[in-house]
Amino acid sequence: MSKRKRQDFENHHRLINSEEIFTNNFNNNMEEKAKKSVKFQQEEIFSDDVCFEIISMIDDSWFILNNCCLISKQFFNVIKERSKLVIQFNKKFTEKRVELCMKSQFMNSIVNLKVSRWLLDSVDQLKFISEMKQLTSLDIYSNRIGVEGVKYISEMKQLTSLNISEIEISDEGAKYISEMKQLTSLYIHNNEIGDEGSKHISEMKQLTSLNIGCNEISDEGAKHISEMNQLISLSIGYNRIGDEGFKYISEMKQLTSLDITDDEIGDEGAKYISEMKQLTSLNIGFNEIGDEGAKYISELKQLTSLDISETEISDEGAKYISEMKQLIWLTIGYNEISDKGAKYISELKQLTSLDITDNKIGNEGAKYISEMNQLISLNIGYNRIGDEGAKYISEMKQLTSLRQISLGFYCNN
Repeated sequence: MSKRKRQDFENHHRLINSEEIFTNNFNNNMEEKAKKSVKFQQEEIFSDDVCFEIISMIDDSWFILNNCCLISKQFFNVIKERSKLVIQFNKKFTEKRVELCMKSQFMNSIVNLKVSRWLLDSVDQLKFISEMKQLTSLDIYSNRIGVEGVKYISEMKQLTSLNISEIEISDEGAKYISEMKQLTSLYIHNNEIGDEGSKHISEMKQLTSLNIGCNEISDEGAKHISEMNQLISLSIGYNRIGDEGFKYISEMKQLTSLDITDDEIGDEGAKYISEMKQLTSLNIGFNEIGDEGAKYISELKQLTSLDISETEISDEGAKYISEMKQLIWLTIGYNEISDKGAKYISELKQLTSLDITDNKIGNEGAKYISEMNQLISLNIGYNRIGDEGAKYISEMKQLTSLRQISLGFYCNN
């Protein structure tokens, strides 16, 4: 058994539906059946390590729990003690379900837990989660547990990854979260934490990935976040950050991925962002940077992924973007690009994915795009393409994804 195979067993055995293990039948019968099997096998034939090696060869988590657990008490214990499970709850919590969870033989085998939206509505329902002593990743996105619930979560010191987006925590909740010094990944999107909350979050010096979008953060909050020198991935879009705030963000020279969608950035802010030469992925969509801003962004020669949709760029901006020969993924929809701009974009011979929806591209532009033989994914909907243009696109036999053509649909005037 290779080391990689063993790691796959330990880290990726997945149970998509919590009902598979948290049921009366499973909890009441599994161990009992395992005990009965011992009557036929009074002595252990294999060591625990050998049992583990045997189990590690099986890729099906449900098969392991539903069948291998019944081989013997020894196999049952090896699975319980060494397996690492990923669980998702999809049904509303009831007192009975929580009780079943607490009694489960596999509570301490769960390392990754996701609770679907709107299932948690009280702090009491969080208590059983805290009993999962091996849990390192928790996703309770859009469960309205509020500040009191966040206070409870903050006491789970073993967590390294946490998604608490859209749970109404405000800056007070952000203060509790900032005490979780072991976290390396945090999603705290849409929680109205404001500048004061961003100050608390900026104290988490161990974070490497942060999504703090849609939180009413201004230039002051951006200054706090810019002091997080360990971050390599930052999503801070849908806030109220202007050019001055992005002057602070541009000083984060360790970032490789940045999402600043729909902030209040103009061409001056784009100039600051162009100084971040280490970026490989940038989403600057839904900002009014114009052609001048596109010129600055085109100076980021190391970018491989760029979303510059709805940024008021024309054919001139497309020309600047066409100089970014390292790009493999480009979204440039909802702009003012015509056939001339499409010709420029078609010169990006290294692109594998292109979204150029809702521009002013006609049949001629479609012909240029059809010459991009390296593309495997294309969205060219809501342009001015007719039957002739569609014929050109149909010749792109290498495409595995073609989302839209929208023949004759004039959306952008």
